[in-house]
Amino acid sequence: MSEKEIYEEQKKLVLARLKTINPDSKIMLGTKNSVSVKEIITHVEHSDDFGKKIIQAQINMLKVLTE
Repeated sequence: MSEKEIYEEQKKLVLARLKTINPDSKIMLGTKNSVSVKEIITHVEHSDDFGKKIIQAQINMLKVLTE
């Protein structure tokens, strides 16, 4: 499997996880900023810089949980 294929599978997994959460829920980023799950999903779908960071953070969390 190529790196691009792995990334696309990871993206699908993260989107599936995010879509189980109420889209209007807010997630805190740092101490002052919050973002809705709907906005996070949009960033992940577009694979922008923020979306890529979300994917990486979610995959890292899953790795920790499986160790």
